[in-house]
Parts: sequence; structure tokens; C-alpha cells
Amino acid sequence: MKKLVLAAGLTLASPFAAADLLSLKAGAGYWQGDYSGSVGEPSINAEQLGLDDSNNNYFYLAFEHFLPIIPNARVQHTRISSDQSAVIGQTFTLNNQTFVANETVFTDLDLTHTDLTAYYQLLDNWVTLNVGLTLRLFDGHISARGETFTETVDIDQSVPLVYGEARFRLPFSGWSVGAQGNALSLNDHSITDISASVGYTFRSVIDAGVELGYRQLSVDLDSGAQADMDIKGPYAAVTLRF
Repeated sequence: MKKLVLAAGLTLASPFAAADLLSLKAGAGYWQGDYSGSVGEPSINAEQLGLDDSNNNYFYLAFEHFLPIIPNARVQHTRISSDQSAVIGQTFTLNNQTFVANETVFTDLDLTHTDLTAYYQLLDNWVTLNVGLTLRLFDGHISARGETFTETVDIDQSVPLVYGEARFRLPFSGWSVGAQGNALSLNDHSITDISASVGYTFRSVIDAGVELGYRQLSVDLDSGAQADMDIKGPYAAVTLRF
């Protein structure tokens, strides 16, 4: 009894909201992304390279607690990869390697990344509001293989982002709507990653749910690839909360 009273006192004394003393969240989803934008300098657009869409996937784990000051933690890994070929209609350069018009180019675009997020939960009732910081670790590449030359540029940069999430639960139902985003424009890097969703949760000892949404990722990285890409499309996910 004393332990329960102490835990309740710590929760009420915290400047941040905490509906549960400890909580583990997990999710996995499938994202159908359409490509637009350009790569290289001089650049060529994604459509000319044959990059139209790809089937991407992601998963995440989040740990929340009642302790004040110490942020909650979230890890998400997103796999983004597209391997296409096309006869290009213009000359373009990738990392100082030139590919000439009217030749077949095989393109491998990989923007796989891992997000390490520390955040505070400001509200947790019928409205959830989280704010924090994300370190996005890219582990990908852009590769072009023509009839004569092959060039690959590694994308292994670490980019800090501002993180935010808001979710509204409809009272006396399992339905909710929400939005989540990571964004920052700093020096030669600009990233905006925003999603909106509607979900339904089956309440039990372990809360299980489904989620449908739309995600748009805009990436402008000043590397040897000169990548300025947009990937957007619907996604579906399953979620668990312990």
C-alpha cells in the first residue's frame, strides 16, 4: 500500500503527464510510397530514372515511465529501398560521374534510417501530446549503373530533428485520430517527415490496435548524391501496448 501511495505521489508531482507508471509500445507497418524529386548535379528527376513507387516497411518500440525530468524513449527503423531501370532522356552527373542521354541506367535508391527519439509526454488522457528531439541515422546509398560507368554515393549521415505527436481519442470508443512529425532545416540539410492516421484499439490486458494513415517524407541532403526527394503514400500498421 505504501508503495502505491508513493508511486501515485510521484506521478502527481511530476510536471509531465503519465497515465501509466510504465508502458511499452510497439508497432510495425507497411508503407506504399510514390517517388518524386531529383538526384545528381546537374540533376535528373525520379520519373526519368524509373523511380515511381516502392513497398517500404517500418517498426518501432517506445518506453514510457512516470519519472520526472527523464525523457521517454522511442526507436523506429524504416526501410526505404527502390531498384529500377530506365533509358534516360538527358545527361546527368552523380558525384562527378556523368551518365549520358539515351543510355540504360540502373538506379538503386536506399534511404533506410533509424530514429532515436527522446520525448516528454505533456498530456495523456483523451488527448496525448508528446514533444522531443530525434536523431535520424541514415544508412543508405544512391547508386547508378550505366552501360560504361557505375557510381555509388553512401548516405550515412546523422541529422537532428524536432519531434512532435498529437493523438485524440474519441470518448467511450476505441477510435482515435492523430498526427506525428519530425522536421528540421539546418545548413545543407532539410527533412520533413509527417504522417496522419486513424486507428482503432481493442482494450484488454494487452491493448492491440490497427492504424491506417498517410505519410510524406521530404529529404534534401547535400551529399555527393545531391538528393532532393519526396516519398508519400498510404500506410497500414498494427500496434501493441503493454
